[in-house]
Amino acid sequence: MPPVSFVLVLHGHIPAVLGHGVWPHGADWLHEAAAETYLPFVAAARALDAGGIPWKATIGLTPVLCEQLRDPRFPRSFRRYVKHRLAAAGRDARDFARHGHEAEPLARAWREHYEEALALFDALGGDLVAPFARFAEEGKVEAIASAATHGFLPLLPSDAAAERQLDVGLAVHRRHFGRPPRGLWLPECATRPAGTLVTPGLGKRVARRHVLSLLGPRGIRFTFLETHLVAGRPARPAYGGSGGAPWAPGEATPTGRSPWALHRFEAEGHSVALLARDPRSSEQVWSGQVGYPGDPAYLEFHRKAARGGLRYWSVTDAKGSLDGKALYDPAATRERVSAHAAHFCDLLEETAAGDAGARIVVSMFDFELFGHWWFEGVDFLAAVFRELARRGGPVGPATAWEAVSAERDAPEIPVPAGSWGRDGDFSVWDNEVTKPYWVEVERAEERLREVSARDPRLLPAALRQALLLQASDWPFLVEAGSARDYAERRVVEHSGALAALAEMAGRPGPRARQDALFLARLARRDRAFAPELGG
Repeated sequence: MPPVSFVLVLHGHIPAVLGHGVWPHGADWLHEAAAETYLPFVAAARALDAGGIPWKATIGLTPVLCEQLRDPRFPRSFRRYVKHRLAAAGRDARDFARHGHEAEPLARAWREHYEEALALFDALGGDLVAPFARFAEEGKVEAIASAATHGFLPLLPSDAAAERQLDVGLAVHRRHFGRPPRGLWLPECATRPAGTLVTPGLGKRVARRHVLSLLGPRGIRFTFLETHLVAGRPARPAYGGSGGAPWAPGEATPTGRSPWALHRFEAEGHSVALLARDPRSSEQVWSGQVGYPGDPAYLEFHRKAARGGLRYWSVTDAKGSLDGKALYDPAATRERVSAHAAHFCDLLEETAAGDAGARIVVSMFDFELFGHWWFEGVDFLAAVFRELARRGGPVGPATAWEAVSAERDAPEIPVPAGSWGRDGDFSVWDNEVTKPYWVEVERAEERLREVSARDPRLLPAALRQALLLQASDWPFLVEAGSARDYAERRVVEHSGALAALAEMAGRPGPRARQDALFLARLARRDRAFAPELGG
């Protein structure tokens, strides 16, 4: 182990979209992530291995993401998606050539990009989970689990609902990776202490355990927190609701605790190691002001060709209009990737040298940021590992488990409420516009109890709809407004299906033909977690 461990954490998650539309919102989210993030990462990792470059990463593919990547529908839909992109690139290349447009090489580059993605996908037998499982077996990746559908655990209406998310998620992870996980990604890095929760939907007062206390008894040895939950910051209200305990998303600055050291949470005879996000290295990727993805040379995400949707323009000016974007120059980005990787490694070394207690630097991100939102992002990660290997300095790559195992005397700390969302609290998911969502989440628990009591045969289908409804993606998208109509439709679909199942369970006598047809449609549309739910 190097003196200071660089722990790269990539959190991969796409909500359940197969069977729920394709474009502009739906399965294409999954297709884009596969073509632009997961497959390029596998290719880059193999290239690092071929070059003898050591690399380590801690990667979470959420249970609902794994279920979709291994759904029999996915290989067919992904190949169809790639063929459409290839056709668009070919058509653009012909049009550009006909008009003498200098973007013709870019169109050919897009075609090559998708050809390589499809070739790798076919070489993997259409199984995108398998290479990550192999990396885990080889010790290059620490595969971490998460809640089944990325439910926002602190605000679910009961401990039982949160435990269901965890139990199903952990079982699904074991099925896909062949071993129980040692680490877990808390959805949205959200946690809260024990006490009385005023539910964000119906305003009920509910006794809840500390979210972190649910992990140890399930064999989880470590998890991740946002910086302020360890190091502190000015307190803000964690969530609304009069009469609730006044928990805040962080303690007053400073707590005297370093985000570059390991800490632990103790409860009920179990210990869970806590890894906090490094704010400096993370800012270089996340920040809209100083982050690398805003460099003028990089590919602009938001401007796309009117026909085919391919991207041919550079960022140019991060604050400028889309109409003012210059043509993308791939050659210019190679120099910027190298420079940014070197700068990133400089920051890691400065952190290691500047904090006497620094033992670990945790850079954690949404996986899909790399390659998809930031087209050059996967190249950047590979360049960071090459640069660290070249330097052979005081910082070296390690998995989260390696870093946790190296520390024997991590101090126990209290953990307040908070998340890695905007303002560090729960306000992104709990606000006036998301209140109808939480009402449906609470009603779903009541309907589950009705189904269980009246007709347990319907319980697997009802549990699946409740889990899909609980995805934190839906209130996030409602609040953000970017895909609000889609998110609200999904809430209606899952809550409506659960209401129909509860009504069906209350009808005596043999199942009517229309009930059988309804159940068959649900089973065709929503297929996740069948072994775990019993149907």
